[in-house]
Amino acid sequence: MKRSKLLNVPSVALIATGVFFGRGAQADTILDFDALPNGVGVNDVVAQTFGDAASASSDGVTVAGFGTPNIGLTWQSTGGAWDHYTESGGGAIWTAVQLDSSDVGDRHELVFTPNNPAASVVIKSFNLHGYYISNERFTYDVSILAGATVVSGPTNISFLSDATKDHPVSLSYTGAVGQALTLRLARVASTLGVGEEEGDPYDIAVDDITFAQLPQSTLNAGPQVISVTPVNESLAPPDYYYVARLDDGITGLKASTVRLRLNGTLVSHTLTSGGGTHLVSYQTTGLLPPGSTNTYRLTYGDNDNPPNDFTNEVRFVVVNYVNQILPAPIVFQDFNATAEGSLPAGWTRSNLDTVRDPASEAGINYTNLDSGAYTNWTVVEVNRFTNLFETYSQGAATPPGEASDYQRVLTLNPSNVVNGVFLRNFASGRFAFGNTGYRLDVLGQVMYLTSPDFNLTGRTNVHVAFHSLWEQNQDSIAAVEYSVDLGVTWQPALYLLHRPDIATNLDGSINSLATFTNIDASGAAEFVSGGVTNGGYYGAFIGVASNLWGTLAPYISGRVDDNPVESKRVEVVRLALADNQPNVRLRFLTAGKNSWYWGIDNLGLYSLPVVPSFRISSIVASGTNVVITWPGEATVRLQRSISLTTPSWQDLPGTLGASSATVPRTNSANFFRLSKP
Repeated sequence: MKRSKLLNVPSVALIATGVFFGRGAQADTILDFDALPNGVGVNDVVAQTFGDAASASSDGVTVAGFGTPNIGLTWQSTGGAWDHYTESGGGAIWTAVQLDSSDVGDRHELVFTPNNPAASVVIKSFNLHGYYISNERFTYDVSILAGATVVSGPTNISFLSDATKDHPVSLSYTGAVGQALTLRLARVASTLGVGEEEGDPYDIAVDDITFAQLPQSTLNAGPQVISVTPVNESLAPPDYYYVARLDDGITGLKASTVRLRLNGTLVSHTLTSGGGTHLVSYQTTGLLPPGSTNTYRLTYGDNDNPPNDFTNEVRFVVVNYVNQILPAPIVFQDFNATAEGSLPAGWTRSNLDTVRDPASEAGINYTNLDSGAYTNWTVVEVNRFTNLFETYSQGAATPPGEASDYQRVLTLNPSNVVNGVFLRNFASGRFAFGNTGYRLDVLGQVMYLTSPDFNLTGRTNVHVAFHSLWEQNQDSIAAVEYSVDLGVTWQPALYLLHRPDIATNLDGSINSLATFTNIDASGAAEFVSGGVTNGGYYGAFIGVASNLWGTLAPYISGRVDDNPVESKRVEVVRLALADNQPNVRLRFLTAGKNSWYWGIDNLGLYSLPVVPSFRISSIVASGTNVVITWPGEATVRLQRSISLTTPSWQDLPGTLGASSATVPRTNSANFFRLSKP
């Protein structure tokens, strides 16, 4: 799970020499993060209002001269957030904004928006620095965008954490009058030297972001978009969902002028106003096509004399989702009828002795992750994870960043579509929850949740499907197993592991025996049995007999460490030996040492239709094309239709007997199928 941010700082104090572009220059604003704003703690997410309209210095913001009274900021990212990390005390060396979860493929963006059409933005410079670990290399493509257009860069920046605080990046770009600019830091793969490793996604920060405005005079501040969903240039969910928050500024929003268009078509928005802020929202049924590029364009005016017109445009690409089709369930459990702290009738839970720490809270307290409430699987209210938690029961106040950390349990994954509906609310009401994180238990947590036996007589092609709110850690495992003989033996269904912990053979295939027998270097959970400490390897926790571990490769799924998005999935898993069985029992295992969590909701058993072998395997965007793949057969061809309401299927030339096709991308819907005489 998330570790202490300065875990690897050397014990010898470092001197922060700092390169501060713009200090003392005319009319600059420098986001130096030297002090935390009032009420903000270390690891807290940067507020959307931080750095806005800066005409005088404040906590964490230094204004030189005139400042930037007509520039507003929007902090946005994929895969993580911008977090304050400002030490206190005279020996403090770390005062910056952390690129929280800046992994390869993720990006952090800062949008500079004039709140008057006569103002221009000047982006000058910033500092990149790691957490002083000498073998970690970080590489970024740094760009400036105007809307979707790259106007500067990308410039490739690569450096090794070298016990200095400063890796300055000079930009000096001036935007057009009234033009919003986006500073983008996109993490890319490094070219590693001998002994180097890719930098940890939590070991990187930015400091001394320096910018200015032209002209150097205060203009009337008009209404401004403070935040918008979807984020510009993002990979977005497929539903029709838009929310923009605006403030009034000085001249105020003129409500009658607000218009919202999707791909050029005027849509019916909702405007909610109060307290000088406004929400423009839009939502309707249906899904946008997978991989499609779309644009929301918001226009509005103010009450100035003469009035000013404003535009905010976001372009986004819909994730290449797959619509998972599930029939009516044989058995279904959503946990909503179960009281918090208990389990549904017939369900049981157990855990292995991992030796509770005496400093942990003994009682049942659902707002303390280190209390007795979370020593085992339990049903919990979903809305708890929109609030704060206590952690590590040591008598002191929980740091703000830790207190809000488990809001990541409800992180949105844009790919979850079932029966034509995007699952924006992935868990609701109550759900089953197993936690191993923010606990003092020195050996970790090993917990089992077991269902009653279900009669599947006469049922074929049996699958279990459930909403899985899992977050992988470098030393944790989640497992689904099942039994058809009243729990005497257990069969494999799914094992989730940190990808580097999955052993492979020389040909790259999974070596499941080694995976389940190797002692985990990062410290897998342990437990005490008969006075002896056991565990430390993943096979210690699973139910499948050890002589079968070498056969488990097909059931192992590698997941990404500390990623709150990628394992929020609808898991659909075949239970091959459950067909026509009168007693089918499920078991869910989670084991970790100060790791993350596993939530389970909307669990069902299904008899799925048998899918023909000639089915489409993948549809993946590739530049201006879409690549479609399938298992090739001599008599199978690919067909396309632009509508499913009145379909007209046309053969795609050259696909008979093939196994892939490359098709140009369009902004209109395209539907594909395989046809076999």
